[in-house]
Amino acid sequence: MLVIDHEKFTLPNGLEVVVHEDHSLPMVAVNVWYHVGSKDEEPGRTGFAHLFEHVMFEGSKHHDASFFEPLQKVGANLNGSTTPDRTNYWETLPSNYLELALWLESDRMGFLLDALDQSRFDIQRDVVKNERRQSYENRPYGMVPLLLQPALFPAPHPYSWPTIGSPEDLDSASLDDIKEFFRRFYSPSNASVAIAGDVAKDEALRLVERYFSDLPPGPAINRVGRMDSKLTGEVSLTTTDRVQLPRLHMVWPSRPLFDDDEAPLDLLAAVLADGKTSRLYRTLVYETQIARDVYAGHYSQEISGEFFIQITANPGHGLEEIQSVLDSELDGIRREPPTETELTRAVNRIQAQHVRQLERAGGFGGRADQLNHYNVFAGDPSLINSVMDRYTAVTSDDISRVAASVLGDDHVRISVLPEATLTSSTPSLDRSTMPRAAAPARFKPPVPRRERLSNGLGVLIMEQPSLPMVSLGLTVAAGAVTDPRQMPGLASMTASLLPEGTTSRSSQQVAEEMEFLGSRLQSDTGRQHAFVSAETLSAHWPKALEIIADVLRNPTFPPEEVERIRKQRLTDLNRVSDDPALIASRASRALIFGPDSKYGHPANGRVESVESMTEADLKFHLRARYSPSSATLIAVGRIDVDELMSRAEELFGDWASDGAAPGLDAADGLAPDVAETTLFLADKPGAAQSVIRAGHLTIPRLDPEYHRMDLLNDVFGGQFSARLNMNLREDKGYSYGYTSIIDWQLDGSALLAGGAVQTAVTKEAVVETLKEFAEIRGSRPVTDDEFRAAKDGLLRGFPSLFETQGQIAGQLARLVAFGLPDDYYSGYLDRVDAVSLEDVRRAAGERIDDGRLSVLVVGDMKVVEPGLRELGYPVVRVDSEGRPL
Repeated sequence: MLVIDHEKFTLPNGLEVVVHEDHSLPMVAVNVWYHVGSKDEEPGRTGFAHLFEHVMFEGSKHHDASFFEPLQKVGANLNGSTTPDRTNYWETLPSNYLELALWLESDRMGFLLDALDQSRFDIQRDVVKNERRQSYENRPYGMVPLLLQPALFPAPHPYSWPTIGSPEDLDSASLDDIKEFFRRFYSPSNASVAIAGDVAKDEALRLVERYFSDLPPGPAINRVGRMDSKLTGEVSLTTTDRVQLPRLHMVWPSRPLFDDDEAPLDLLAAVLADGKTSRLYRTLVYETQIARDVYAGHYSQEISGEFFIQITANPGHGLEEIQSVLDSELDGIRREPPTETELTRAVNRIQAQHVRQLERAGGFGGRADQLNHYNVFAGDPSLINSVMDRYTAVTSDDISRVAASVLGDDHVRISVLPEATLTSSTPSLDRSTMPRAAAPARFKPPVPRRERLSNGLGVLIMEQPSLPMVSLGLTVAAGAVTDPRQMPGLASMTASLLPEGTTSRSSQQVAEEMEFLGSRLQSDTGRQHAFVSAETLSAHWPKALEIIADVLRNPTFPPEEVERIRKQRLTDLNRVSDDPALIASRASRALIFGPDSKYGHPANGRVESVESMTEADLKFHLRARYSPSSATLIAVGRIDVDELMSRAEELFGDWASDGAAPGLDAADGLAPDVAETTLFLADKPGAAQSVIRAGHLTIPRLDPEYHRMDLLNDVFGGQFSARLNMNLREDKGYSYGYTSIIDWQLDGSALLAGGAVQTAVTKEAVVETLKEFAEIRGSRPVTDDEFRAAKDGLLRGFPSLFETQGQIAGQLARLVAFGLPDDYYSGYLDRVDAVSLEDVRRAAGERIDDGRLSVLVVGDMKVVEPGLRELGYPVVRVDSEGRPL
């Protein structure tokens, strides 16, 4: 049994501290929970807790600057989040910088208001409103949560308003209002700090005492106790959205955290809709095919809970038809308990998910986060070690009982229809000096063990015995670059159909066997490779490997499954126009690489190509591209190498290639650069935001300048404190997040910068984007401080790339995809360290071409086009794939 050892301490000022030692990586996670969320607000003054999630990153008395800047330069990952019940902040960073994280966390706990002024408040208020536009108003079906909460929890219930708050409340809030909110809730006596990773308990406690012990406790807080919803009967709401498919939401008020019914309700959700063999998926998506997708979940919160079912209809089917089937399925599980097989499958899947979360020391859901969860809400962090006992004790009768008692008449039904269907203290500690780092721990990147089967199939193995999990996968050089020119999406379609039936298993049998193991077979297609994989508890890996081998070697492409997956794919392709972010992703790639090139064509296909694919096409692609000579088996986790090799030889040893694969018939060439910077406009009528993507072609992945460009991108837009985000989010408040990436490919890569901005500032955001491209290559070159911060961040954050089995398997898959040597990561740190400031400046001057940018804007054309034409650049209207109209 997996046990997370830990100790809990409480300082005299009320701060609770939980420490867990894990010396497997030279990294440490710091996780701070404040027991305050949106339910602690008042009507008319909503959104304060979430606003502080943002404000807390903006600086405090002794570090009056961005919280991100000093942490990212040492290689940290960090974030925060707000729920109705709590606000959390976390950092995962090299363990020798633990003191830095505690200095910063304690300073914003004790001295935030010394640095908070009207300007910072106004900017972050704008950022939050942009987040609302991006997360709700500009997202398909995004307004449903805003309709749901007040209906599910009628006022004055404190869950009746959304965590993000209302724009009117934020606009009317004064600086004094939010300062008073901070004084009430953000104090040591209302906080819990969890530290997990490469640190000794005594040293962790010493540092926490050093930085937090002199902070005064806050006022006593009158907690809201359990408060069930007053909802009676059905509340039926109908709304419209700019979407293609109708969607049904059914939500019931349920039980709070740690209620006796919480575990049975979680398992009920798994029986209903977790996996292909779950009841609702099998009936609605697989058998009748009247739904495109179905989800169910149970969300227990501190004072109440909610159980939800979400179903999206397939084209030609309505919500009443879906409702009828749903009602029948719910009646069935109320009357008849699930089978023991269904119950065991559900328990196995929840257990596997729990273990996977515990792989990470930090981040959302990692060990530090879970220790805080149980400490804050139950007062006992040791519950992290016994949580699964609650699930293994559940009986089938318990599940039927909660289905009958919770999923009853008191519920909210929301129908989303396409629009066309309806008309301080004085500290003794000197906080003014940032702490120096302790001596860094040595980190040696792991080198996989390479083996080969008798037929030449490569095997990469990384033993990781710390958790009872194994990550398995077979990567094959059968990615989207192998799509025929006239049939984009063939590689993806083939990979998607591999698990849908073999010579010995039906589609449902494949899903049933994997889901019974608490696992799920994933079949993904990238540009270079297809990857069939699964993560499973270590006791089950032989069976999982057997199923992986079966779907790779013996797929039959049953006609009924081909048609089902084709229908799903066509439905998704027709829905691209619903989502501005999807349009931007698809069209920007076409503009940079060329719409028919092997890197620019849509990997999931076009409507006409998916409609024309035949069973013969799929089988030909399988024979031509899937062979031992193009495949590598990857295994990471608690696994015996000799047993793995013996089992792999049995399953794959007699696999032979049908012959040499034909040459690529997709377009090999990339699109020529535009002659001059050009604005491309894709129309999304009524969009609350414009999505911007600006960029051009750059060097291929194996170019000697790779590390120089990687560092340059980090300065430009690759992390929170990079130039783009500091300008368009932190300085201007135009966006919730503005970034840049390099989409690395073998023959040429795409440098892309952008984000979603408020419609009213689309022109201004484009101007700032173009300015940043120009300045980094010329008038404002990369500074020594920026360069040093970027390099230090990459070097010091490198160990965090090897924290989980899934991360390690992904790194090994990248080695294979790009033809890198097995020991590539061993030399990574030296190669990055060898890059100089002059190298990065030269890369900016030679590789950034601000005069030949393709700038895509997806937004409400009638609103944004006049202003964009004022900029004086050529303007071209394009469709959702970047083709001129």
